[in-house]
Amino acid sequence: MLSEVIVGNVCSLCAMVTDSISGTRKKRSQILGVQMISQVFYGAGSIILKGYSSTAQNLVAILRNYAAMKNVKSRVVEWILISLGVVLGVIFNNRELLDLLPVAANLEYSVAMFRFKNNDRGLKISFIVNMLMYSVFSFAIMNYVGFAANIVVAVTTLVSLIRGGAKEKTAAEPEEQPADADRED
Repeated sequence: MLSEVIVGNVCSLCAMVTDSISGTRKKRSQILGVQMISQVFYGAGSIILKGYSSTAQNLVAILRNYAAMKNVKSRVVEWILISLGVVLGVIFNNRELLDLLPVAANLEYSVAMFRFKNNDRGLKISFIVNMLMYSVFSFAIMNYVGFAANIVVAVTTLVSLIRGGAKEKTAAEPEEQPADADRED
């Protein structure tokens, strides 16, 4: 049991590193691509720690991110992926109410992914919410690195979001001219 907890936590450490990188990317394709890699690590950790519903969500997240990266604009594909996440989450639910957290997190992020196609700010906010839900789940299955990773990623993404917002605000403000620039001599 202890060795499973250690290996599951090492997988989550790898996921944390890749998720932290994704939270700082500026291009949507980079955010999604790096998140696909982190989902593989999270999925492996969840299998080892017997959070099967979460592993199903990791698989759906990889498919969802791939479709989004390829700019698939099909409501049918969107709804298939969203439904697949819910159905697989229910089928692989081995922890009752707790296993619904990954399902809810994936549902929330999938909807956001397809609704915020050109809104990196909205995507990052949704990612923060996703990470917070997964942090609760990770703690409950003794994935302490995953718990810490999700909190760190949420904070990293929030900082990136705030910094990006401050840069946008600064760029949108007109330059002030000195008070005596309008004066004629």
